[in-house]
Amino acid sequence: MPDELQSPPDVDIVSCLRCGLGFADLRTQQDVLDDEYRDHSKYADTSLYADDPAQQNRPPTDAPWDLERLAGTAAWLAGHLPPNARVLDSGCATGALLGFLKDVGFTNLVGLDPSPTATATATRLYGVPTVTGSFLDPPADIGAFDLVVLSHVLEHLADVEGAVQGMWTLTGPGGLVYIEVPDAARYAEFLVAPFHDFNTEHINHFSAATLELAMARAGFETIHIGTKDVLCSPTDPYPALFGLFRHGANQVQSLVIERDVQLVASLRSYVHQSSQLMASMDSHILAAAAENSLVVWGAGQLAMKLLSGVLSGCTVSAIVDTSASKWGQHFGDMQVVGPTHVPDDSSPILITSIHHQASIRSSIAEQFPGRQVIELR
Repeated sequence: MPDELQSPPDVDIVSCLRCGLGFADLRTQQDVLDDEYRDHSKYADTSLYADDPAQQNRPPTDAPWDLERLAGTAAWLAGHLPPNARVLDSGCATGALLGFLKDVGFTNLVGLDPSPTATATATRLYGVPTVTGSFLDPPADIGAFDLVVLSHVLEHLADVEGAVQGMWTLTGPGGLVYIEVPDAARYAEFLVAPFHDFNTEHINHFSAATLELAMARAGFETIHIGTKDVLCSPTDPYPALFGLFRHGANQVQSLVIERDVQLVASLRSYVHQSSQLMASMDSHILAAAAENSLVVWGAGQLAMKLLSGVLSGCTVSAIVDTSASKWGQHFGDMQVVGPTHVPDDSSPILITSIHHQASIRSSIAEQFPGRQVIELR
């Protein structure tokens, strides 16, 4: 991780002995994570995707493929609630889902996010009221909701039990909660970049069974649980699961817990396959680096893993990223720079983003014609 985020250099991924839920064994508190999202939210970077023609009239803060996912979520929810339902989008980022919910007819919307830049952007773009703050500690006067949405949020929260209790508090009897998270039971089936799903932001790794269990323990009844495949790049699908839950009459006092052994086995398989893929990439990089220094293009999750691994033994002349929000961040004594600061020499450029490899390769060809490019796949 960049030094500015003060994250540990390595984290153990463990599995609960009682239920099988996978999670990162972080020594941190939720308020520390909230501070990071407040100050370093990638979703508040308005430079992202700004030049993509697929954006049409949408703001330049969300990837086109993510907009498709959010539009589908809004349409699905419109079939389960009346348009006057009071809806909270928790972790609303810059408000794309709020915009789509408004498009399908919802009229009583509120957004919540730790980043003041994100909430201000959401309100400006969609005219929807927003609150800046943590889901685990929302303002006391925020009120109750007919629906609380956590779309790819619960995997980021250190205190799952506290988050579910928060859902109970924010919904009265009969109130609904919509949750969407990555489907950890299918990580291995969608493997493209090694350990992509064990990134620095995702703390919890759910299966359908462990998500239902977490909700049932707090008294929520499952109305629907299902899986979907969404895009995490223009071409790469990603496994997700989603559920709609109803606030029951009473909180459950006791519940039989069975360990999801299938999830545990799936996570082990994912680790094994990721390790093999990483070893192959390491060999490829070492062969390509040989006696050359390298320009690393991409300061994302895979770059972080490579910089602390195989690239620690190579000569890296620059770390480049197109996202302005990353410029100035440090990896040791190296600072992330923009494309205009690529060294003017013959150093090969190593693309360290699998998901955005094609667009980066195109940018390099345009800006640095004839420059040697090293790809990881």
